[in-house]
Amino acid sequence: MLAFTLPNLFRRMLGEGTLSSAFIPVFSNSQKSNDSITQWALLNQVLSRLFLFLGILSIMVGIFSLFAYQNNFFERPKWHVANFFNGITFFYVIFICASAILVGALNVKKSFWAGALSPVILNCSMIITLFVAGFLYNLNFKTCALFLSVSVVVAGILQFLLPWYELKRRFHWKWRFTLGNSKELSEVGSLFWVGVFGAAIAQLNILVSRLLAFQLEDQGSVSYLYISARLIELPLGIFAIALSTILFPRLSKSIGDRNMKEYKSSFYSGLRIILMLSIPSSIGLFLVGDLVIKLLFEWKEFGGENVYMAGHILGVVAWSVPFYALSTFIVKSFHSQKNMTIPLKAALVSFIINLLASILLMQHFGVVGLAWANLLAAFFQLFYLCLKNNELSVYSFLSNTQLCGLKILFASLSMYSIVAWSKSLTQLGESKLHIFGQLTSIVLIGVISYLLILSLLKFPLMDGKPLLFRINRK
Repeated sequence: MLAFTLPNLFRRMLGEGTLSSAFIPVFSNSQKSNDSITQWALLNQVLSRLFLFLGILSIMVGIFSLFAYQNNFFERPKWHVANFFNGITFFYVIFICASAILVGALNVKKSFWAGALSPVILNCSMIITLFVAGFLYNLNFKTCALFLSVSVVVAGILQFLLPWYELKRRFHWKWRFTLGNSKELSEVGSLFWVGVFGAAIAQLNILVSRLLAFQLEDQGSVSYLYISARLIELPLGIFAIALSTILFPRLSKSIGDRNMKEYKSSFYSGLRIILMLSIPSSIGLFLVGDLVIKLLFEWKEFGGENVYMAGHILGVVAWSVPFYALSTFIVKSFHSQKNMTIPLKAALVSFIINLLASILLMQHFGVVGLAWANLLAAFFQLFYLCLKNNELSVYSFLSNTQLCGLKILFASLSMYSIVAWSKSLTQLGESKLHIFGQLTSIVLIGVISYLLILSLLKFPLMDGKPLLFRINRK
């Protein structure tokens, strides 16, 4: 897990993070030209520099990792092994960062399926590799980790080829390597260098938590945090990141066209839907997270105390989902305005809170303290972003035409009671099949009850039409 930290750091800084956020608004404006060469010139310039920089960097990291592994630079076995696997997985950043830029170009062109399918490729590649190597062939841990590292790179190549093919097929994009300059490239660069510090700080939060967890005596600390992070990334990826990805080009276009009415409509609609989806996601992970961990992760050595601790950590981290989800969208709204400074300061606030709280709380509460530190950091980051956003206020939260916070809060509290009651009544047994049946029934009851309450409250969706109107139409 530590071996994936550095590749993810660069992926979120250069690919899905700041570079993409700097690229999309400028690329969106460049599409106003009728000249097809001009439309794609910026994409080729950015992609060429990305290939060159990451290619050289990946080779250097790979050589260093191999040299350090052969000469035993790291005395502790887990650092020694993590360094070796990092030399393999780091090549993933070349393809995933390039893929993110290509997906951003597709999103501006209102083509979203390639970007939506991209994470599925990575997850499927990892799951299939672990199933074959670990379950079918019962290979040892180090061999499984080696195959897993290689599978990540293979998945990265496939994630890159998918949007590449889509751009060529649908929009007749022609790739050519170029290191030429342009006014648009300079604008991307100026936005990127400000924003990259914010993205780096945000990723340092994750790195700090894992490194501090690595120092704890509990050998499972890193795994508990990693499992929790992966589980909360599911609702974040499906709801917050997906919706932000879809609306980001629209926000950027509205700002470019100086159409503030359309911008505000998209902004409030996005936040409203994210708030509607993220709060019940937190409730679900808090109430049934232990069942999810038992179903997915309770195998062989990982059981008993490990499952209990992982569930306990997830119960804390689950409440950070709305904070991260809303922050993700608000940061994108600032990026659409080409404002990278406020997200940078928000990330700095989050980093300072996380670092101080982690050092203080881990001394008394161990890995649970690190989880609480992450939660506090997420809250204060969102608080700062809301303070600096002119469109947000207490009124916008209460207003039925903007965020509809009271309706969401009432429906969420009702769902909490219903799900908690359902969990106590659906205890079927401890087998995987029984847990799956219990989890499925609870999720269905929770989803149906929540949507029904929102429908009765006439909760508005993207176009302002009530949810009940949508259901009746179907």
